[in-house]
Amino acid sequence: MALQPPDMLSVQRVLIIKMSALGDVIHALPVAAALKETFPHLEISWFVEEQLAPLLTGNPCLTDVMTLKKYRGSALFTPHWVKYIGQRVRDVHRRKFDLTLDLQGLTKSAIVAAASGAKCRLGYHWLREAAAMIEQPVPRLPTSIHIVDQYLDVARFLGAKAETPQFPFHIPEADEMAAEAMLCEQGIAPNAPFIALNPASANAIKQWGNERYAAFSDALYSEHGLPSVLLTADVEVAATVTAAARCPIVSLAGRTNLKQLASVLKRCAVHVCGDTGSGHLAAALGRPVVSIIGPTDPERVCPYGQRENALSHRENCGAACDWRHCEHKHPPCLDAVSVAEVLERTVRLLPGNRSLDDR
Repeated sequence: MALQPPDMLSVQRVLIIKMSALGDVIHALPVAAALKETFPHLEISWFVEEQLAPLLTGNPCLTDVMTLKKYRGSALFTPHWVKYIGQRVRDVHRRKFDLTLDLQGLTKSAIVAAASGAKCRLGYHWLREAAAMIEQPVPRLPTSIHIVDQYLDVARFLGAKAETPQFPFHIPEADEMAAEAMLCEQGIAPNAPFIALNPASANAIKQWGNERYAAFSDALYSEHGLPSVLLTADVEVAATVTAAARCPIVSLAGRTNLKQLASVLKRCAVHVCGDTGSGHLAAALGRPVVSIIGPTDPERVCPYGQRENALSHRENCGAACDWRHCEHKHPPCLDAVSVAEVLERTVRLLPGNRSLDDR
């Protein structure tokens, strides 16, 4: 029997479960926006890892944000964590949710859905581990290639309008002012153009190379007079790039919180990065992003709406390569992306040359 959607007029409280990671949480933002626009009576909560909660605070589509501290597998069996997780599970159960939407699709997220007591527990199409036994997957539409659209298939199944995905994101005035002050301290005046760089990634096989980022920054400065601003939590990677650069380069590595990171990205002319969360945040804020993507499928994971700015040479990948493993010492798909190629695409996107609004 085909899966049937619940009567959304009888649903009051909805829990979206998307716990991590940075880019994935951003990808899921349009689900809450589409549901709230179509069904304004809904009270929508979101369950997320604590360090990523700033991505959701101030979101007008959400009633509240529920958090869980990030944990490692071994910690789950300590008395402290058993007690803590028990408290969080009881908090979820007390809310008496009518509907849960699991956009994580793992055991940890399915446990939260089960704890809610909701009679209707749905997930996006890719349910793994124990999630497949606890929740019902919403089939993916054949046209939904990007992960944003795959998440939105859940909202569409419920009857929500989702033609143009919206990424609501609130930046408090204090964080706007702090970001502006940090840039001014480094000699970048308000409204002055700059390129935001993030050379780091949680997975080493997704990193283009610190020396290449330094060479790109040098070319940008010497040929176009544009400064680069390093934005990453990885201060060691940033230090390596700075040391390799011959021309001035600004580093805000490790200095911004998530709201301030968003504020700086919102001000940049172009963001250049690898397959990492800051690229998705910049795209959500309406900024052009040049993303350097290795063995991952760019059709599915590039900054949303900017496939033409995703530089990928997966034709150089081996048969056993995927987003977690490379059969080579360093991914040849990334080595094939030249500094000149990244520079050309970035310059094309500069204001007065070719912006996103001109597409």
